[in-house]
Amino acid sequence: MKNNLVKLMRISAVVLLTILAAQNAINAQDKGASLQSANRLVGAWETTVTFRNCETGEQLGAPVNGVSSYNEGGTMTEFAANPTTPYRTPGHGIWVSNIGGSYSMKFSFLPLTPAGAPIGRMRVSQEIELPRFSDEFTSSGSFVLTNFSGVVLATGCSTATAERLTL
Repeated sequence: MKNNLVKLMRISAVVLLTILAAQNAINAQDKGASLQSANRLVGAWETTVTFRNCETGEQLGAPVNGVSSYNEGGTMTEFAANPTTPYRTPGHGIWVSNIGGSYSMKFSFLPLTPAGAPIGRMRVSQEIELPRFSDEFTSSGSFVLTNFSGVVLATGCSTATAERLTL
């Protein structure tokens, strides 16, 4: 009788450990899938930015080409060849994953005079839509140029498209 009880306890322990191991594996897969989904933006992207009238959405001028990199941990860098700000620093910023393949990002850079003196600070905010299994995204948002005292010098809106750099 005692041997049967010991066998039953051992079998129960093995079954319990198997169930716990399976649950841990499933939870790890869920966390991995969630992390992978959140990190889909990570990588290098070629961008095309179009400036728009904030009220009408009408395109203002020629599109501007650039590059941006989104890093694990929520930081990003960017640079664009914009004739309206030909002298500038690279942009540095942050991004966060939202629900359903959307992301929010914000970066800033310093526009410079031809002599290299900073004019103020340009802050750009964008909402990004990255469809599942896609290497292309679209975004829309706004920008604000201020002097270093915080006085607003200019504002505007923009949309962008981007394509992931791949090997």
